[in-house]
Amino acid sequence: MGGDDADLVRKHLAGDPDAFRLLYEKYGDKVFASAYRIVGEHHAAADLVQEIFVKIHGELRSFKFESKFSTWLFRVTVNHALNRASEGVRHARIHEKIVRDGRGDPGGTKEGRPVDDEVQRALLELSPKLRIVISLRYLEGLSYEEIAEILELSIGTVKSRLFLAHETLRPLLKQVRLEPES
Repeated sequence: MGGDDADLVRKHLAGDPDAFRLLYEKYGDKVFASAYRIVGEHHAAADLVQEIFVKIHGELRSFKFESKFSTWLFRVTVNHALNRASEGVRHARIHEKIVRDGRGDPGGTKEGRPVDDEVQRALLELSPKLRIVISLRYLEGLSYEEIAEILELSIGTVKSRLFLAHETLRPLLKQVRLEPES
């Protein structure tokens, strides 16, 4: 576990009122981006950030320091967001809203860039299970091992889901021109 995070968790558990705020400031945007990539809707992702930090605030005493805090936090985020996605966020409604609003991923793309919009639409065609693996690997830059730990999957399952995601995305992105215009 990263020294800074471990220290902040220990300080929070010891009653330091600023420690949890510092964890929130460090990870709030990352939690939002991960949640957004799963649920695909800005307001739902913002709600999830609040719910997740309330949840971990209450559960931090059960954190065992066996893994990095960030790994544990991503696991909580993924599980909570997948539960929310399966509770009724309909894929068609999300896709329709993104097309109508012309919004890309607020966590990393610039509004109005057609390639980003097309990539975001293609990602939303994936099931949440495939989308999160793609997001963790390519947008968060995590290793197979880190993804496996966060999602509580075998490395083989992570690789299999990445392969399925690539196969699904290939025809969807075939028309997208990824090289810069001259």
